[in-house]
Amino acid sequence: MEFKTLKNIESSFRHLRLFSMLFLGACTLISVAAVWTSYRFAEAQRQKIYVLDQGKSLILALSQDMAQNRPVEAREHVRRFHELFFTLSPDREAIEGNVRRALYLADGSAIAYYQNLAEKGYFNRIIASNVSQNVVVDSIRCDFDCYPYAIETFARQKIVRESNVTERTLVTTCRLRNAVRSDNNPQGFLIEDLRILETKTSEVMSAKDLQTRAEAWLKARMKRLTPRQRLGLVTVLLLVYAAVALMILFGGMRSRETSIPAVEHLRQPLLPERSLLPLNTSEDDTQER
Repeated sequence: MEFKTLKNIESSFRHLRLFSMLFLGACTLISVAAVWTSYRFAEAQRQKIYVLDQGKSLILALSQDMAQNRPVEAREHVRRFHELFFTLSPDREAIEGNVRRALYLADGSAIAYYQNLAEKGYFNRIIASNVSQNVVVDSIRCDFDCYPYAIETFARQKIVRESNVTERTLVTTCRLRNAVRSDNNPQGFLIEDLRILETKTSEVMSAKDLQTRAEAWLKARMKRLTPRQRLGLVTVLLLVYAAVALMILFGGMRSRETSIPAVEHLRQPLLPERSLLPLNTSEDDTQER
């Protein structure tokens, strides 16, 4: 009987020790989970920006990782440089302003290319000939596996003259490296080793060609319309024309009703009696006086 009692006590202690270890393990797991959850929550809160709108409303804006936006910023940096550097207008101040803003985004290679064009009189010819040049960037190929990043840009130049419109292809290469962000360089990149690989004239359109293309485009759009849609379009145009004609008519009638200021003739000025000599006065009379 006593042996059985001792055995029961020993098994009770064994069970108690087992329950205690299980309880301690559960507490440890809960503590570790709580610490891990708190750490994750703190990291998530660091990625959030709280903005107060005049102290009344609280707006939550999620901040994205900078590494995810870098490719987008790099393409925008290259596109902005090409638009500023290669878009020219027949105005010296506009050209210098665009080039000055573009040179904040590049190194000395862009400055050397600009000076080369200036020495050849390229900008003076644009101003003298009243030529406008626009650039449209089609695609930008970036290699972010190496640093500095290798960039290849494909664009189209449209040169507008009084007689024709010339379209040329533009292919450039450069390298990008990280720089300090500023108001003049918001993306924080710097273009290095700028090279112009290709500038070929792809198409030359005269004013007559542009007119022919516009007429063909308009005819193609009109053919797509149904007879009812054409009738509605003609009706709208007639109403607009009638409204403009009525505005011009009533404007002319109102202008007639306004009083015309009276026009006075010039009066002969009153001269002093002894100010001037008579026009037919002889030399003798003058001497006597």
